[in-house]
Amino acid sequence: MTSNISRARGRFRKRGPRGGLGFGLQSNPPRAVMEKAMGTLNKYILRQVAGAAFMTVGLFVFVLVLGNVMKEVVGDLAAGRLSIGFFLYIVALLIPGVIPYALPMGMLTGILLVFGRMSAQSEVVAIKACGRSIYSMAAPVFFIAIIASLFSVGINFNYAPIADRTYKSALRNLIRNNPLQFIQPGSFIKDFPGYVIYANGEDGGELAGFRIWELDKQGRSRVSIQADRGVLDYDDSADEIVLTLKNGSAEKARDDDPENLRTPLPTARFDELVIKLPLNEIIGGMDKNNTRLKLMTFSELMKARDTWHPRPLEETTPELAYRDGIEVRIQIQKNFAMAFSIFSMVVLAVPLGIKASRSETFANVAIALALAMSYYMMIVVISWLEKYPHMRPDLLIWLPNIIFQAAGCALIRRSSKN
Repeated sequence: MTSNISRARGRFRKRGPRGGLGFGLQSNPPRAVMEKAMGTLNKYILRQVAGAAFMTVGLFVFVLVLGNVMKEVVGDLAAGRLSIGFFLYIVALLIPGVIPYALPMGMLTGILLVFGRMSAQSEVVAIKACGRSIYSMAAPVFFIAIIASLFSVGINFNYAPIADRTYKSALRNLIRNNPLQFIQPGSFIKDFPGYVIYANGEDGGELAGFRIWELDKQGRSRVSIQADRGVLDYDDSADEIVLTLKNGSAEKARDDDPENLRTPLPTARFDELVIKLPLNEIIGGMDKNNTRLKLMTFSELMKARDTWHPRPLEETTPELAYRDGIEVRIQIQKNFAMAFSIFSMVVLAVPLGIKASRSETFANVAIALALAMSYYMMIVVISWLEKYPHMRPDLLIWLPNIIFQAAGCALIRRSSKN
C-alpha cells in the first residue's frame, strides 16, 4: 500500500498546471497561476466596491437633493408658482452641488459594507491564508478612490459653481417674468427678507386688501402698512422688484417700546407709496463683485486671490485685503481638501470594515455617518478661523485629511500584522 501512495505522489508531481490539481500539491505554485488568481481577486473586490459605492452614493445624492428641494422650492411647487418641467430642471441643477458631500459618504459606506461582509464571512481570512496582504486587497479600492477624488475636483471647481449660478439665475428670471406669482392671496409671504406680506385677493393683476409689515433685526414689526390695492413690477435697470401701494396708511411702532401695539405713533395716510425690494436680497447677489466665493470656478478663484474684496475699495485697508486674500485661498484649498477627503475616508474605511466584521447595513451606515460628520465638523471649525488669518486656516483646512489618513495608515499597518 505504501508503494501505491508513493507512485501516486510521483504522478501528481509530474503533472503541470494543465493537470488540474497537480500544482496545488507543489510547494511553489507557478507564478503565472498566482498572478491570474491575484487578478481575479482584484476584479472581484473592484466590482463589489464599485457596485456598493455606486448605490450608496446615489442614495446620499437623493437624500441631500431631497433636503434642498424641501427647503428651497417645494413650497413654490405646492403653491403653483412652478411648473413640473421647471421644477425638474431646478432639481437637476441641485445635483452637482451635493455630489462633493455625497461622494465621500457614499464611498465610505460602500467600502464598510463590502469589507465588513467579507470579514464577517471569513473571506478576508481566506485571502490572507493565500498569501495576500491587506495592502494588495486595498489596492483596487485605492484606485477607485483616486478616480473619484479627481472627478470630485472637477465637480468642486467647475460643474457645481456653474450649476449653482444657473439655479439662482433661473429663479431670478422666474421672478422677473412674473413677480406677482410669488404673492399668493390669503397667505403670509415671508420670502422677502425684512418683510411679511399679505393680500386678501387678486383683481386684474393687482392685489386687493394689501398688508405689509416691515421687521427689525429681532423680527418684530417696526412699520405696519395697509393699502386698498398693490401692484408688483420689476425694474430691470435697477434689478429690483417695485411694490406700488395705493390709497393706504402706515403705522410705526414706538422705538422705546416696539412690542406695544396698542399705543403706536400717529397713522400716516398716503395716496401712493413705492417700496423697492432688491432682487439680490431675495436670491443672493449675482453681480461679479458680490458673487459668493463658493460660486466661483477655479479660474475665477485664481484671479480673485488679489482682487476680491466684499466691500468698497476705498474702505479696504492692507489688513482687510490680506484677510480677503486668505478667504479666497481657504475656498480654493477647501475645494481641493473636500475632493481628496474621499481618499482619506477610504484609507480609514478599509481597516475599519475588516475590524468591525459586520454584515449589517444599518451598523455600517451608522459608522460611515459618524465618521463623515466628524470630518465635516472639523472643516467647519477650521473655516471659522478665517477671521484670524495669521493662523493660516487655508493650510489648516488639510488637517482633517491628515488625521484621517494617519489613522487609516496606522490601522492598516496593525491589521496587516494580525
